[in-house]
Amino acid sequence: MIPNPSHPVDPDLTPRARALFDALHRVSGEFTMLGHQDDTFSAHARERDGSGSPADSDVLAVAGAYPAVWGFDLGRIELGWSVNIDGVPFDDIRREMRRAYAMGAVVTASWHAVNPVTGGGYGENTAPGSVAAVLHGGDRHGEFLGWLRRVAAFLGSVTDEHGEPIPVVFRPYHEHTGDWFWWCVGSPLRPTDTGAGRYAELWRMTVGYLRDECGVHNVLYAYAPDRSRIDMATPASREHGYLFGYPGDGYIDVLGVDDYWDFGRGDPPATPRDRHADLADILTLVGRLAAEHGKLAAATEIGSPGAFAAESAEPWSGYLLSALTANDDARRMLWCLPWRNSADAVGTTAYGTPAPDSPYAADFRAFVRDGAIRLADTLPPLYSR
Repeated sequence: MIPNPSHPVDPDLTPRARALFDALHRVSGEFTMLGHQDDTFSAHARERDGSGSPADSDVLAVAGAYPAVWGFDLGRIELGWSVNIDGVPFDDIRREMRRAYAMGAVVTASWHAVNPVTGGGYGENTAPGSVAAVLHGGDRHGEFLGWLRRVAAFLGSVTDEHGEPIPVVFRPYHEHTGDWFWWCVGSPLRPTDTGAGRYAELWRMTVGYLRDECGVHNVLYAYAPDRSRIDMATPASREHGYLFGYPGDGYIDVLGVDDYWDFGRGDPPATPRDRHADLADILTLVGRLAAEHGKLAAATEIGSPGAFAAESAEPWSGYLLSALTANDDARRMLWCLPWRNSADAVGTTAYGTPAPDSPYAADFRAFVRDGAIRLADTLPPLYSR
């Protein structure tokens, strides 16, 4: 456990959000929570279990408990849609956020917003000048503030049975070190037209507007560069690449990283041994910076270690677990979050956790029941002070 020299981005956090912030700092380094995106919206257990089990979660069906971190996405909330980018109704997302909170789990949300200039989504999400257009003085600034008001309204609507706002770890503008979203800045070696300074301005504007203008006080803010564009050659290049576009300590609660690259994505692929070394190195970097800056740390989105199953009979309890426990800095990852178990991701590094009939199910059980990992049923209280 490390001391907590940090202050939250929002000094007026709701009591439950402040309790979560403090609890996560207290337990930092003690264990890693297993998270899952859209856990109860993308389960295969109902389709594949011949016994007719009503299990609504592959993690539950395989490991006997729900994830300790539940991930959701707010994409299309900006347009006023009733369903998100994956077709999940926002009413259902709100319900499942309440359910996760009621069992003591952590709730986190990403935001795959459409391009503010073109309206394009996945695959059509970039256009020159997109970030400049939404900043102060840009021709889409007023419209974008309307988008943020819709985000704020949703976050404020997620309440418990007493009407109190549920804490949410919000991860907007993620993977900004790539080149596939309108907010991306690229890498120091291959920057986009956005520039690191504009990205930082976008982040600060967003936090300031949600917190100070919209009165959203139940949110912790997570920063999550994409690993694939970070130069791992030297410790200095890693840190420089990771912090490219960093908006400043006053605007970040969680230092995260989205990493599919070290789980088999990429052409030509490195050897599993090299990828494993890089995975441990990036987790170590994030954990060290979190300690130095007084921040929380997490592997905010990861690929499936099953991609390396041919090289390891234990991709979860071997490949991933050994990286998460490589040293004291890597152990500061408070959670790791595989992506959703969508049918179109089967066989790819983007597929999340094993279904009950997966050849990796037994290894996954060994992973989540290791003493270094937590599911929802083994969490300490996170919302009481």
